[in-house]
Amino acid sequence: MKCPECGEKMDYDGEWETMVGFYSPPNHDHNDNCLIRVYRCKNGHTIKLSKRRRCPNPDCDWIGKDECFCHPGKKLDEWPE
Repeated sequence: MKCPECGEKMDYDGEWETMVGFYSPPNHDHNDNCLIRVYRCKNGHTIKLSKRRRCPNPDCDWIGKDECFCHPGKKLDEWPE
């Protein structure tokens, strides 16, 4: 991923999640806590991104919300490379 400010390569330097309790049916994971990474370039520019969660059960189509108050912008379906 390239820095939108200077064009340098960005790497994530940390990953964390919020800690709200969620209920899931047996054999499901409907955890909608925000999974957040902070990406940083060598010039110190940062971007905070969040990934939308999905239930890993192949018979379930649950998808978490795509926005949250704790980070800017919509959640991504996959982390940037």
